[in-house]
Amino acid sequence: MKKLAFALLLAAALGTMPEARAQRISDYTLVIDKRGCDAANMLVDCSFRLDFEEADSVALAFGGDPELSVEHLTFGANPRLEARYDAADKRLLLRRSGAQSVPVRMSYNYTNLSAFFIYGAGNAELWETSYGEFYYPIPTNGRMELTLEVRTPDSLSLLGSYPLRRIDAGRHACTVKGMLAQSLSLAFFRTEAYTHSAEATAGGDIDIYQLAGMECTPERRNELLTLTQAATDYFGRIYGETYRAPQRNIPSLPTFLFHDGKGFSNRYNIGFISASQEKFSTYPDIYPLVHEIGHRWLGEWTLLIDDGEPGAYFIKESLNEFMTLMFIRHHFGEEAYRAQLERCEREYRAIEGTPGDEPLIAMVRNDNNTVVYRKGPLLLDRLARHIGYDRLTEAIAGFYREYCGRHPLAYEDFAAWFERCCPGRGALLNELITRK
Repeated sequence: MKKLAFALLLAAALGTMPEARAQRISDYTLVIDKRGCDAANMLVDCSFRLDFEEADSVALAFGGDPELSVEHLTFGANPRLEARYDAADKRLLLRRSGAQSVPVRMSYNYTNLSAFFIYGAGNAELWETSYGEFYYPIPTNGRMELTLEVRTPDSLSLLGSYPLRRIDAGRHACTVKGMLAQSLSLAFFRTEAYTHSAEATAGGDIDIYQLAGMECTPERRNELLTLTQAATDYFGRIYGETYRAPQRNIPSLPTFLFHDGKGFSNRYNIGFISASQEKFSTYPDIYPLVHEIGHRWLGEWTLLIDDGEPGAYFIKESLNEFMTLMFIRHHFGEEAYRAQLERCEREYRAIEGTPGDEPLIAMVRNDNNTVVYRKGPLLLDRLARHIGYDRLTEAIAGFYREYCGRHPLAYEDFAAWFERCCPGRGALLNELITRK
């Protein structure tokens, strides 16, 4: 692939640019075209109006692999705007000349290496910002209104974080108000490789996409529907907010897309949950899908603690895994819950005392599954045995209600909230979270 000669020349011309967070971004339009593109590749046209307010320059998150992700980058002619793409830092740097509010237009070709390596050998391709692939420029953790159009060849079907309406063959669109800027995920999958069923439940319809020839048994499908209904009911009651929440751009129950990617398996992407078809069809239980449902309330789209912050993945993942176990305790009983704790214990003991046995406060990235998903719930169970399970689940639910959508967010916010809910117990929490 060609490198960004245009962007590099522009960078040399502009030199070093100071930056500021974008305060207001409006009229954001994104046109994505997969027609005629290779796997993990798309053409993008993007336009928006940027209000610099008091700043002279603004930095937006943009890009992925510094060598390959962005090619053929061009900007619409605008004498009031200078632009530089900093590939190494994944930033689009914009400087105004005079006017406070400036229109920005740009076109480029994007190659998503994360999608290629995780899903490239399979029949589905997911585009997510979660792996540092900012395939459209954004003010991270900001809110904006997005107008989106996606164009696909006849061979591909499409799912998105937000409901897409069909315009005509191969064209879908939506407008999303108040969208968390980085929350747009898209799934492109080969139509002929999939079967689709629309299942009616008491809480609403659930769409399920499975790989042809690898479909689960009817019993497993019914298990998924039953667990989805039970989990959404339970979490909705605990958090005081139903799964379906139009005010959060979640108008329906999740769609399930099962894939044959060889990398990471399960993902909650607001409008759809993606997971391994093989695991779904063959594993003895599907509790991990309850964990993904739980991310509707606790996770990266609601608890906006930045990667790199102490305890980031205790907040984004360990809390949700513990609440998943609380659902198992509620729905299946104490024996099933204890069986899951014993599994956590076995897997954690295998690394206890080794260099991989890190404190939860050190989980600044999601790169230690045993600590995040096994040690975390074990220590939270220990805390629950001291203060009571109902008291701990209510403290976690209250933290969601109080801090959902707030940025910045830190572990200290959770610690202070916990001490407020459980006076005198904050020291125990901190001791558990910081111990190796």
